[in-house]
Amino acid sequence: MLEVERFEKIMEYLREKKTAPVNVLAKRLFVSEATMRRDLSELERKGLVKRLHGGAILLDGANQELPLYLRERQNTDAKRIISEKASHHIVEGQTIFLDASSTAQYLIKYFENYQKLNSLSHRIYCTGGLLLHNSSAYVGDFAADFVRNFNADIMFFSSRGVSESGQITDASREETYIRQVMLQQSRKHIFLCDHNKIGQVYCYNLCNVSQLDDYITDL
Repeated sequence: MLEVERFEKIMEYLREKKTAPVNVLAKRLFVSEATMRRDLSELERKGLVKRLHGGAILLDGANQELPLYLRERQNTDAKRIISEKASHHIVEGQTIFLDASSTAQYLIKYFENYQKLNSLSHRIYCTGGLLLHNSSAYVGDFAADFVRNFNADIMFFSSRGVSESGQITDASREETYIRQVMLQQSRKHIFLCDHNKIGQVYCYNLCNVSQLDDYITDL
C-alpha cells in the first residue's frame, strides 16, 4: 500500500473513531508499528492529527480541511459520474470558472473534446494570490481582484457539504470567499456534489441551492 493510501485510510478511521492506538492502525493497514508512527508524525506535521502516547487523535473535528491529494482519492466513482453529467453543460467557446475542488478537477479531461482547448489559441488563467497548501487553492484579495476582471459563462464548483435545507457550506473561509466572487462574476452556476456531502453542515455559508442553475449529484 502506498503512503498516500495509508494516509487516506488513517484519516478515514480517525474521522469515524476520533482516536486510535498505533497498534490498532498498524494491524488494520498491515504495516509495522514503526511505519505507523512515522505516518502519524507526518500527518501531525501537516496539521491533521495530534500525536498522543501510543496513538493519535483527529484535530478540529468535522471542520478539518483535508489536503487535496487525499480528497482526490475519495469517492472517485461518484466524481466520475458527476463530471460526466456536468460535461453536458459545456459548449464550444465558453468562458468557464472552475474552483479548486477535487470534484471540479475531474471535469478537465472533458475539455479536450472542444477545439478551443485543443488549439494553440486557447487561454487558461490562474488567479494567483495566497496559496493554501492543503487545498492547492489560491485565495485572498489578489485572487478575488483577478476573478473580477472576467465575466464567465458558467461556473462549476463544489463544497464540503449541503444541508437538508439546501444551504451550501464549507470548512474554509478563504475558499468560500473566492467562490462567492466567482458566483458574482458568472452567468450560470453548477454545483457538483457527491451524495456523501448531503446533510453535512460546515462553518461557512456559501449560497443556497435555490440560487443555482443546476445541482449535480451521483445519485
